[in-house]
Amino acid sequence: MTTRRISLLSLLIALSVVGRMAFQFVPNIQPMTAIILITSILIGPVNGMIVAVLGCFLSNLLLGMGTWTIWQMLAWGILALISGLLGKYVKSNRLIIFTPISVLAGYLFGFVVSLNMFVLTDHGFAYYLAGLPFDTAHAIGNGIFFLLLYPVMRKTFEYYLKKKDYGVTMQ
Repeated sequence: MTTRRISLLSLLIALSVVGRMAFQFVPNIQPMTAIILITSILIGPVNGMIVAVLGCFLSNLLLGMGTWTIWQMLAWGILALISGLLGKYVKSNRLIIFTPISVLAGYLFGFVVSLNMFVLTDHGFAYYLAGLPFDTAHAIGNGIFFLLLYPVMRKTFEYYLKKKDYGVTMQ
């Protein structure tokens, strides 16, 4: 891993943490999921998973750690893996194709994080159903943030990754 790649990933992690902190007052609406998805689509699933795990850990240091932190890391890691693998095969019309996927990612994230309660209590299904309105807010936020951030991040990655050797290539 090159120093430039570490720098790029550090900036993306910082962007996801700051984005999550900026929207902490609005339940379940934050740009972190969209940033992870876009990173995975454009520069690969491994880079997306690094942003997911470290972004989750660092933002939870500020927002509060708990048993959910591991499940959030797992959920964002799964989303990074899925979107990164899809990004390798889908080369055109990515904004149109991945926007609905980013919306569905909100529900998948909520389900994986709810697995925490299936393991710890007997009321996991009730917990999951009670969280569906929050998952819906997360899903809508993902769609909006993806639509706003994808064109900007794509242009930025194209510009910087072609100009300098970051040890990362666009997919």
